[in-house]
Amino acid sequence: MTPNAIEMSESRHKHIPRLLTALAAVVGTTNVLTKPSQQQSYVQGAIETITDATVAVVIPHSLVALWRVINICAAADVIIIAQAANTGLTGGSTPNGDYDRPLVVISMQLLAGVHLLNDAAELVALPAATLQQLESTLAPLGREPHSVLGSSCVGASVIGGICNSSGGMLVQRGPAYTEMALFARRNTSGAFELINHLGLDLGSQPEEMLENLQAGTFNKVSNSTSNSKACTNHHYQYKVRDCEAETPARFNNDPNGLYEASGSAGKVIVFAVRVATFAKPKHEQTFYISTNDADTLTTLRKQWLKSELKLPVLAEYMHKDYNDITMHYGRDTCLSMRKLPASQIGTLYRLQAKIGYYLDKWHLPKTLPDRILQLTSRFMPPSLPATLTTQALSYKYHLIIKVADGFDNDFEHGINRNSDKGINKDSNKNDGNNIATAQDFLQNHLQQYQGALHVCTELESQSLLVFRSAATAAMFRYHNLNQDKFGELLSTDIALPRNAVDWDETLPEHLQKQVSKTFYLGHFFCYVMHQDYLLKPKTNAKQFKDELLVFYDQRHIEYPAEHNVGHVYPAKTELHYFYKKLDPTNSLNPGIGQTEKWKNWQSSPIKEKLNDELYG
Repeated sequence: MTPNAIEMSESRHKHIPRLLTALAAVVGTTNVLTKPSQQQSYVQGAIETITDATVAVVIPHSLVALWRVINICAAADVIIIAQAANTGLTGGSTPNGDYDRPLVVISMQLLAGVHLLNDAAELVALPAATLQQLESTLAPLGREPHSVLGSSCVGASVIGGICNSSGGMLVQRGPAYTEMALFARRNTSGAFELINHLGLDLGSQPEEMLENLQAGTFNKVSNSTSNSKACTNHHYQYKVRDCEAETPARFNNDPNGLYEASGSAGKVIVFAVRVATFAKPKHEQTFYISTNDADTLTTLRKQWLKSELKLPVLAEYMHKDYNDITMHYGRDTCLSMRKLPASQIGTLYRLQAKIGYYLDKWHLPKTLPDRILQLTSRFMPPSLPATLTTQALSYKYHLIIKVADGFDNDFEHGINRNSDKGINKDSNKNDGNNIATAQDFLQNHLQQYQGALHVCTELESQSLLVFRSAATAAMFRYHNLNQDKFGELLSTDIALPRNAVDWDETLPEHLQKQVSKTFYLGHFFCYVMHQDYLLKPKTNAKQFKDELLVFYDQRHIEYPAEHNVGHVYPAKTELHYFYKKLDPTNSLNPGIGQTEKWKNWQSSPIKEKLNDELYG
């Protein structure tokens, strides 16, 4: 921290007691957390960070209280980090390093709520509404939210997904996106403005609007297309099918995915988003494809995307190395995902973080919980049924494909499918025979290319998808329990060009020499890959990562693909400009995307002044 910054910080910290008193008057003293032990699960996320800037974690109990809290923080000129569920993998909603001002983390955990619109074709989600909550609300109505798998297992929030452009497993829907939101933006003078782009009449004054929103006292029948704003990305499936394109289908820095709350990464305070829902399939079938020849999957993807086949629900890739460690280190995670609701799993994660704090404080090994769980997991059921275990261990490359019959998600909100040229417009028609047609295609493909095809029962399908969702946690545990054998763990989240054929990565020799093990999985039809590297002891992780990113650049790979830049990846120029537009004083989540942390974007490498043409 610079001398001026230190002096400024010391001056402002003198006013902290008054700030804490004002916050407590709004939310109560029990919801203003000032002790490190209380703050642990809120200031620590997936990546290890150290900061002493956090003066309080504040937990508002209502939207009005949230509005009052952010205005108190603005008046005190403190930094705000808004946090939904803290399930991110790149530290995007937690403090990181030094700041020039005191910092307050605002947890939205008490602000759950969902309001259905237009006979459940759309909904409004409040800050703490989770994907699991949406699933349970919509299921009796034959509908489902944008994302239904993967991160929903650990309590991820809807708004968090929107703000971070999260993608997930579902092939047809792409990153979470909406142009319809209610959010507070801090203007150039430092004051917050409440902006209502939900397309709903909530009143005229901020607190009136927020009370009506939380209570649901507004018209539930509302045309989302009247103002030409979208509450989902209807075009993504066409983008995926264009498998000859030289650019990725989706990635975090894509300027086409940035709109107010969408992609905002904490640079505005989001009170609600309006999103589309989707018809729930009446029939689904999962296929498990395994091969030792990468070309088998390369040609399968390309032929499917170019064919008349409807896009699958999902197409998930796993390498054998990931299968192996998930078999041995993911038993307890698989069991908990099968038996426990998402909310309880989220609670377990927070409990583990708190236990980790006390273990560190008492100078005990932080790996102790993992060692106990791993020991007890020996007495738990296998991660996969026997029928799938043999196939999973016998081949190098694996693909989980789910296909659906009995629904039509095609542009339920009036988009013109003929507007996209060069794409087969009949490929997404639902003729009720998608499953049978897909099975015939896969059988014929594997007669021509080498590999195995298993048609899953419903139980096997559930086990496979849980297995896939548990893989990353298993890999983290494997590293934690074998730290004496390895150096650091480096995780990457990348988007390949849609026309790439070299998806099965071969590292340059100088990089491969520094790696002990690699673990690859991803959303195969979208060409989004999650690649993890266990480095050899004494390997310089920063240098390795810098050289790896150069290698990615040479392959025209974009990064990150869907986990947000957080504090791990640099924001590219377009995203940097977007952040500056949303937060001109740089008071909300400063430093995201490795951007400047100082007030008013001081020391910015971007010298151009904000102008109406660029930011209007």
